[in-house]
Amino acid sequence: MPEIILDAGHGGHDPGAVGNGLKEKDIVLDLALRTGKLLEAREATVKYTRNTDVFVELSDRARLSNMLKADLFVSFHVNSSANPASGFESFIYSGVNGGQTAAYQNVIHRKVAAVFAAEGVADRGQKKANLAVLRETNMPAMLIEYGFINSPKDVALLKNTAFLDRLAKATADGISDALGLNKEVVTIQQARDWSREAQIWVKENGISDGTRPKDQVTREEVWTMLHNFYMKLNQQPRLK
Repeated sequence: MPEIILDAGHGGHDPGAVGNGLKEKDIVLDLALRTGKLLEAREATVKYTRNTDVFVELSDRARLSNMLKADLFVSFHVNSSANPASGFESFIYSGVNGGQTAAYQNVIHRKVAAVFAAEGVADRGQKKANLAVLRETNMPAMLIEYGFINSPKDVALLKNTAFLDRLAKATADGISDALGLNKEVVTIQQARDWSREAQIWVKENGISDGTRPKDQVTREEVWTMLHNFYMKLNQQPRLK
């Protein structure tokens, strides 16, 4: 199955954009995790550059993603402006996997833009930018700006849980369409009684996704689980 990296921007001591009682780092982490759960339910392999409130350097986000040789990198952000502004926009860096990246951007952008458009929020367009997380990742990469934190109209939506659910679904649907994923929700197979507590623990702590409890594992999967466990013990940013 395709492997997807979801990158919640900022984190830890870096709040990102701040306004109207919100911090960018909190909104994007919430949205990335919501999106990831939907993708995991469709049997996608999802990993996060951060899944808690920690700071991760831009170069480390790209390095971790390149190490995993993921199929797609999506970075979550919320915009800010010195002047009044509102709207949704997305960015790619055309120097890496240009044609494929642009095709993915087109599909994902349209899905998310439709959710904003239904609320009267403008589509500011599909753009290109020389941003580190886009430039330094080897796979197709896209950065999404989910509205403006200094726009009362945008913020009212971003404070609405139901709207965040719609944004997450639109993002997951766009990724699914781009990568050819099954949109049907997959029920996670339950482990046997004696291992069910461990299944829940590894999933909640980001050691494993908790799926396929009776399947054989590859060495890559064992390495990843051991790596995640080591990073958890040392309280370092890890890939879920």
